[in-house]
Amino acid sequence: MPPTSPSFLQFDGFTTYAEIASAPEFSLPTTGALTVSAWIRPSVHTFPSSESSGYVHWMGKGESNSQEWVFRIYNKRNDEKRHNRISFYVFNAAGKEGIGSHFDNEDLTPGDWIHVTGVADAERTYIYKDGVFQRCDRYTGTGDPPCHNYDSSLWVTPTAGTAPVRIGTRDLHSFFMGGIAEVRFWNRVLTDSEIASVAGGGNVPQDGLVAEFLLNQDIARDTTGTHSANVIAGVWKAS
Repeated sequence: MPPTSPSFLQFDGFTTYAEIASAPEFSLPTTGALTVSAWIRPSVHTFPSSESSGYVHWMGKGESNSQEWVFRIYNKRNDEKRHNRISFYVFNAAGKEGIGSHFDNEDLTPGDWIHVTGVADAERTYIYKDGVFQRCDRYTGTGDPPCHNYDSSLWVTPTAGTAPVRIGTRDLHSFFMGGIAEVRFWNRVLTDSEIASVAGGGNVPQDGLVAEFLLNQDIARDTTGTHSANVIAGVWKAS
């Protein structure tokens, strides 16, 4: 199902994005847990302004030398054969390779809405598609399944930085083409049933909700009243 908001913010894939000033509640190390959800509607299979092996960052917190977390979507054709894969990663501050969770999305149809939720706690990342759990990965430590373990040489220690949160890009190196709506942040791990409710247009948990950008008006107002977003040339479209 599509988002319930009457409109959404459309990004052109080249220069448009929204920016939210850095705040402690957007950083995993200061909260101990982070849940971020959003509706996205990719307009294309292959994004015109992609980077590295062929992907774009459609939301995240970090700059090139001060990285924290990010959502990524790959082009249908990319050097890693990750056809339209959607990922949620956490990083060391210096960046380079992070650890995160993903789901493959080979059946992506441009113009269709997808609800994506990324979750991180003190050891693991999780990702959900349309309210349904997809994968869990440990970015530090080891443990029993279902979370995937990595060699200790690859473990990540997230660090809180001063970079803003950006929607439609992360650090201006790649840009998302399509619509984004109903971006929400919680300072805790939401349960499976809570995530399913949000994706299904039901109850939005208020416990731990630190920011909510519905992106359905001509300013990107945070409905919690705490933060605001600066929109850089995005266009509002009716749902």
